Amino acid sequence: MTDIQKPCEHCEDSDIDQQVNVMDQFIASGEFDKAFREVFGLPESVVLALGEVS
Repeated sequence: MTDIQKPCEHCEDSDIDQQVNVMDQFIASGEFDKAFREVFGLPESVVLALGEVS
């Protein structure tokens, strides 16, 4: 038996577009960079030491 795709009232593509838009806003606001540094950034002591070198 073959499944026939029926048009949906609420298309999944619009959900994906909305998620991408939210992610773009998150990146553009600088929050992504902040979160990335908090998780993967250098320890504060290293950042301070680098500041003394420069």
